[in-house]
Formats: sequence, structure tokens, C-alpha cells
Amino acid sequence: MKPKFKRIILHLFLIIVAFFQIVPIVIITFNSFRTDKEIKKFPIGFPTQININNFIDAWKIGGYARAYLNSITVSIITTLIVLLFAMLMGYFIAKTKIRIKNFLIIYFGVAMSIPLLSYLAPLYYGFSEMNLVNSHVGLILIYIAMNLPFNILLARTYILGIPNELSEAAVIDGCTTFQIIGKIIFPLSKPIATTIALIAFVSTWNEFTVANTFLQDTVLKTVSTRYVLFVAEKGSNLAMIFTAGMISMIPIVFVFVLLQNYFVEGMTAGSIKS
Repeated sequence: MKPKFKRIILHLFLIIVAFFQIVPIVIITFNSFRTDKEIKKFPIGFPTQININNFIDAWKIGGYARAYLNSITVSIITTLIVLLFAMLMGYFIAKTKIRIKNFLIIYFGVAMSIPLLSYLAPLYYGFSEMNLVNSHVGLILIYIAMNLPFNILLARTYILGIPNELSEAAVIDGCTTFQIIGKIIFPLSKPIATTIALIAFVSTWNEFTVANTFLQDTVLKTVSTRYVLFVAEKGSNLAMIFTAGMISMIPIVFVFVLLQNYFVEGMTAGSIKS
């Protein structure tokens, strides 16, 4: 097969994948500005007018102000802690001569492959004994554990590409390990740090299963769980459902568009350097 033909096939495949990814977002966006009657008459179509009343009604009826506050709090705290520990562990695995280095790599790899549902029940029982069920603290602890394995390995891969000579020169100048991390490793790792932060934030914001299991009080619900309750309450009003979906995904779209260049650089730079 000729290289040119391979590129055509690859590009065609990517276009098809992108199409199936974009179309649902476009449908949600358009229908969030349409009336319920318009959607039921023509499920797919352009809005005849910009109807922001859908957003006002969905925001008030769905209790999204509180849900947004809950999701922002949980997502930001989780992201900051995951970022800190992922970068620290990534550095120690990549640059220090610890004996359990290979064990940690295998351990984190195995941890990534364990299905969530296989340990959800025992986790719930253990957290209920510690009074961490129906609590944002318990939810944050679980999200940290869920996000760390992959992001630690991601940080390690990137940091491996940073020349050892920089750290060695810093040691000669009298820098401690944490000074090396703070003054050399972190500044050189901004792309991967941004990538880790983005992955942790998005996965936490979108997560539903754990949040729905551990949070019973409506006042504690996150955006993803509040959306499901909203759909159950307003199942017959398609305009409200599409609008609530739009409200749920706006922050993620905004954050990703804002940081997409750093995300791509962080995902590719480590492999290129190494």
C-alpha cells in the first residue's frame, strides 16, 4: 500500500470519527435554543430564533447554581492534589534510584486496568464505616485515587525526557531535591502539568457512577448527577433536557478550548524527547 493512499485512508477515518463526535454536540447546541414543539416536530434543525429562556428555566428548575458550586469545588481540589502528587511521584520514579521503581510502574499500570464496579461496593462499605459517604471529602479522596495512576505514569514519561545534567548541575550548586523539583522540573514541565490538570478536571467533572453512589442528598449533588435527576423530572420536555445537557458541558468545552495547545504539547512532547 502506497504511503499517499495510507494517508488518505487515515484522514478519511479521522474525519469519520470527528463527524460522529461533533454531530451530537451540534445537535445539543442547536436544540438548546429551540422550543419543545420545534424539537418534537423536527428533532434535527436550526433554531428559528435564539431562545435563552431555556437556559434561564433549566438553570433555576434544575438547581444548577448549587450543582455548579459542588462540581467546581470537588474538581478544583481534586485537580490540584492530583497535579501535585502526580508530578512528585513522576519525578521520583523517573529521576531517582529507588529500588521499587519497576514495582511502582507495574502497580500503577495494574491499578489503571481494574474496573471501577469491581471495587465500588467494598469501597462504599468502608467509607460508610468512616462516615465519608454522602460527603464531598470522601468523593474527593476517591477521585484522587482514580486519577493518580495514569497521571503519575504520564508525568514520569515526560520527565524522563528532561536531561539529567540539569539536575546534576543543581545538586553541585547545593540544591535540595525539592528545590530541584520546584526550580527546574516544574518550570520545564508546564505542558505535561497542564495536561494532567486538564485530564483530572475533566474526568472529575464528568464522573457519574461514584458521585451517584456516594452522594444521596440533593444539596450535595454534582452537575453530572443533577443532570440525571433533571432528566427524570423533565423527561417529556426535550428542550429542557438538551439545554440542561448544554449547561453541563459548557465549562468542559471552555476549559479544553482554552488549554488545547498545552494538552496536545503535553501528550506528545514526552514521547518525542525520549
